[in-house]
Amino acid sequence: MTDLSFRPSGTRHSPGREGFAENVNPELHRLLSAVDVDIEYVSGKGTELLDASGRTHLDFAGAYGALPFGHNPENVWRAMEAVRDSGEAVFVQPSVLYPAGELARRLVAVAPSGLTRVTFVNSGAEAMEVTIKIARAATGRLGILSTTNSFHGKTLGALSATGNTMYQAGFGAPIHGFDTVPYGDADALQAMLVAAPEQFAAFVVEPIQGEGGVVVPPDGYLTRVREICTEHGVLLVLDEVQTGLGRTGTMFACEREGVVPDVLALAKALGGGVLPSGAVLSKPEWMGESFALRHTSTFAGNALTARVGVAVLDELAANGGALISRVQELGDLLVRELRRLASEYPTVVSDVRGRGLLLGVELTDDINFVGRQSILGSVADQENLAVMMSSYLSQVEGIRLAPTMFGARVLRVEPPLTVTESECMRLVEALGRACALAAAGDLAGLIGHLVGRDRSGGLPARTEPGRSGSSVGARLPHTPVQPGDSRFGFVAHPLDLSIFEAFDPSLAEFSHPERAELLERFSAATSELKPASYIIGSGRIVTEHDGAAHGNLIGLPFTSKGLLTLPPHAAVAAVGAAANLAFERGATVVGLGGYSSVVTANGLALGSMAGVLTTGNSFTAAASIRAVHRVCAERGIDLGAVRVTVLGAAGAIGKTIARALAPDVGAIALVGRPGEQGRIAPKLWDAAGEIVDAAGGGEGALAAAANGRTVDDLVASGHIEFFDDPAAGVARAQVVIAATSAPHSLIDAADLAPDAIVCDVAQPPNIPHDVGLTRPDVTVFDGGIVSMPAGSDFGLTFGLAPGLTYACMAETMLLSLSGEFELRSIGTALNGANVRRLGVLADRYGFELAESTRWREGK
Repeated sequence: MTDLSFRPSGTRHSPGREGFAENVNPELHRLLSAVDVDIEYVSGKGTELLDASGRTHLDFAGAYGALPFGHNPENVWRAMEAVRDSGEAVFVQPSVLYPAGELARRLVAVAPSGLTRVTFVNSGAEAMEVTIKIARAATGRLGILSTTNSFHGKTLGALSATGNTMYQAGFGAPIHGFDTVPYGDADALQAMLVAAPEQFAAFVVEPIQGEGGVVVPPDGYLTRVREICTEHGVLLVLDEVQTGLGRTGTMFACEREGVVPDVLALAKALGGGVLPSGAVLSKPEWMGESFALRHTSTFAGNALTARVGVAVLDELAANGGALISRVQELGDLLVRELRRLASEYPTVVSDVRGRGLLLGVELTDDINFVGRQSILGSVADQENLAVMMSSYLSQVEGIRLAPTMFGARVLRVEPPLTVTESECMRLVEALGRACALAAAGDLAGLIGHLVGRDRSGGLPARTEPGRSGSSVGARLPHTPVQPGDSRFGFVAHPLDLSIFEAFDPSLAEFSHPERAELLERFSAATSELKPASYIIGSGRIVTEHDGAAHGNLIGLPFTSKGLLTLPPHAAVAAVGAAANLAFERGATVVGLGGYSSVVTANGLALGSMAGVLTTGNSFTAAASIRAVHRVCAERGIDLGAVRVTVLGAAGAIGKTIARALAPDVGAIALVGRPGEQGRIAPKLWDAAGEIVDAAGGGEGALAAAANGRTVDDLVASGHIEFFDDPAAGVARAQVVIAATSAPHSLIDAADLAPDAIVCDVAQPPNIPHDVGLTRPDVTVFDGGIVSMPAGSDFGLTFGLAPGLTYACMAETMLLSLSGEFELRSIGTALNGANVRRLGVLADRYGFELAESTRWREGK
């Protein structure tokens, strides 16, 4: 069943909510609920909406321009009630539609001169389908030319004319005959029509691109386009579905340049904010019988929508068109005030554009816009800042805005035409507070409402137990690249909530439960939004004689458990986006840290990328093998008689360590998942076979027993054991290797044998952190920890002492320094020769095993 857990405070369970979440669009519900904009609106009047919790929202989204007079306009309802009271028949197809004829006469009277034929439709997308049919029938050509970044609807023909492949993918669009040229570039249009004479029936264009990010073309563009289309016998089709009927401060946007198209499409506002309705206006010479007698629609032009359309035109024409003049005045006011905000917060707002009451506020995509690398920077870099600011404005300020569909960085400002000056200023003030929070990097202020913080607006976040003081403005290390540096990247994520703030100091504002909820919301939104990754910081590895390497640490806002619970495709996409970010920033090799390796099948699921990928497993194994030998030597322990237990023996690291130790130890116990019907899992049995093969020629008791014998023989003699219970597996082991991918501890301190030595390679650890307090006889050390070369400046290894790093990250550094990319670790099969070679490179470049002070011991 769909998760309904994210709800704005005050909303309630309802059949409608659950029906939408389960039966209408679960994917959209998940996205909207993740950022608290899944609001149930119970009533609306004018520019205001009332939600189920009793809060009022000022609607500046305006249903994409379909609310010319706001919600529930009186004049429109009067027109509808008049139809009901008169008993006028609404659907009388086939017949002469007299109400439709009346609306058509009214539309022709206000339209650009010469557009005297009207075809009624039910939506903007249907209007565009009609324009395509008119153009093809009139010219005998099939080609339809549109512009990049355009939006014309989502039916197949309209979608083919839409200049955005993201919305076409998977639907067989664009169908044959459709092509695009850059928007605003008349010379490109001319060149295309010269190169393909007699190919195109029409050029379809928006006077202002709405969903493309409220993009305004250069002055004179439409005039030049009109001339070019006339020259080449191509019909000019203007898509005024969003810009028409007063939206831009004139009845039609094309009036600004005095351009008359051959065909003009209308919709949205024509329904008065109550009904779906649209119309296509055309010059009569393009409307032959081949179209007129074969194109019909059951619902289009019905009496009810026609009477509503007349009421809409009456309202727009009232008092000499005062409402439309007012649109121009308020548009000028908003542009002036919004540009003032842009100058006040230049790091947040990069542009303000549009005309009338169709405006766009473009937000930054600079990953460092708050003066440091952060989660907010990541949100901006992934073009999701507009979504987060929309959530803040709705939940904290009571202002309803939304990003444009294609221009995801752009906040659409498209209120009803009846909006007042005071309401416009309320928007500006609220948006100013949102920009101030973003500019300061105040994550708690901007998204604190998602975890139940105070929604009153403009107030500092409250302090609660378990939350540190503000870290706004704090910086994580960033070291510039030096000439000659080799380049690497490393993908990391917080292992648990306790170190989440290390990935962004602003997260210190949040308690652990709040962090958990934020991560859950990130997870819910990841499959729809661009996966959120960001540069946490950077540093340099400096060797004594062999050059230096510069690296960026790329953060994923998911704990180990969070990555594991993401849908598999979303987890792979998130890691892939992080790796691509590193490659885009100049890395030639990228390491996968923590569970970024696990969820991508040790990197295999990412396929071919722009550079080299490595999991770091080979050097992690190499460092752990060396550490076990050193600790046993320091304790005077003879490995030849020691029983070693390997947790995660079927995994890449565990199996590699077991193979390397096999010649030197007395016996090995392998712990892994059980097979079917109580049998040993095939992967674990295969690992045992490799271990027996590797033991040959060694000096330990296992090697002596393995001479010419099978796994079955060694199981019978007790030199090889299998366990699916970790506690039972470690009970008699003098040395334990913990190398599983479990996101939690697998054994308790009491499970370990007396004086046991544990090499814990897992992150998060498989062994409890407090084992040194409860079992002072036991020694636990981090097998995958190494020290970096002296003089290196890479202070981004969270939870470790200065100068230390994880072996998986060190492998990435070694590959970058040496250029020996063939040593990379991908997949589950690790090459023993590569493991040994990485050990040699570590000695060469000055990477050493961490000192024993890192051991977690009680002695």
